[in-house]
Amino acid sequence: MQKKENILFGAGEYGKKVLRQVGAEKFKYIIDNDAQKQGSFLEGIEIISFNKYLEIADGYQVWIGGNGINRHEMERQLKDNKIRDYRFCWFPFCDHEELVENAYAGRADKTEDEWNNAVKNSDVQKSIDEYVNIIKKDVPLFTSIEIETINRCNGICSFCPVNKLNDKREKKIMEIGLFKNIIAQLEELNFSGRVALFSNNEPLLDERIVELNQYAREHLPNARIHMFSNGTLFTIQKFIDLIPSLDELILDNYSEELQLIRPCKEIKEYVEAHPELKKKVVIIMRKPNEILTSRGGDAPNRKKMISYENATCALPFQQFVVRPDGKVSLCCNDPSGKCTMGDLTHETILDVWYGSQYNHVRECIAQGRARWEHCRFCDTFMAF
Repeated sequence: MQKKENILFGAGEYGKKVLRQVGAEKFKYIIDNDAQKQGSFLEGIEIISFNKYLEIADGYQVWIGGNGINRHEMERQLKDNKIRDYRFCWFPFCDHEELVENAYAGRADKTEDEWNNAVKNSDVQKSIDEYVNIIKKDVPLFTSIEIETINRCNGICSFCPVNKLNDKREKKIMEIGLFKNIIAQLEELNFSGRVALFSNNEPLLDERIVELNQYAREHLPNARIHMFSNGTLFTIQKFIDLIPSLDELILDNYSEELQLIRPCKEIKEYVEAHPELKKKVVIIMRKPNEILTSRGGDAPNRKKMISYENATCALPFQQFVVRPDGKVSLCCNDPSGKCTMGDLTHETILDVWYGSQYNHVRECIAQGRARWEHCRFCDTFMAF
């Protein structure tokens, strides 16, 4: 079979960033619905209409160069025209310039009052409300999936409701048959969103984590596979074995003194000696007692919770979180599974995502967080 060429959908700011990130040489044409752009060139690439693309569609894979509502509308346009060979374009979680990033440089630790004020004054809340108001009428497939293969962490971070000192969950490890079944369903869906083989855990506690990521990479070539880890269990050999399967590795280096722990120091030195890996790896200097989101009101070190009663949330419309036993959590802020959306041991991914429980939650959340008790004091405002 002849390899297809790539075509970018979107000549706006997001599309321009894709060209810078991926390389303009990867694309033959750019599709854009703006008639004023059609016939012109961007980075030497001709911009064509969607109708002209349809005439040559069989020879191309489409890269969707948009985010939020634009991404949704582009995907809908492709589906309406029975185009299935497309993928999303993603950028790093941590768009970094340095291999080691220190968020504390030049500032004191943030207090709860400072955190609450920053959340209240953020423009993100408004943009999420606008997104949910549109997306609720035609919910697309999630764009991010977290598959927690073991529900344990070796960290003692005071902001985490399931750190190893507080974790009340029964220890569970995902069966390999269930894992492969989930990956097979994603493969059938031609999934090109974000994939993470972790959620509220330290992924390297699963001794199979290298092989599991290799399996996911093999079967989901268009997905963006990333990993967050505290780095404590890494060896250089494990890093070398794992990194080819990942698009991005974020190492949260927890140290109250903001010093590199030994495994992160060794990885830093290895990456510096192999600069081609710098786009894939970032080490974030973190403190284990910092003030972060309320985690659905469950963060142990948060005392001054604020209710965002009328705010909506994008996560029930974008994120799919699977626990080791196959049960699906409401979102990443539900590590204990207080709200279970379904069970992949006897339901399909699509059955759960478009099922009655998820739809009920979305109806409630679209009216405001106060309509779903677990979300009332959650101050997470993020979208994929």
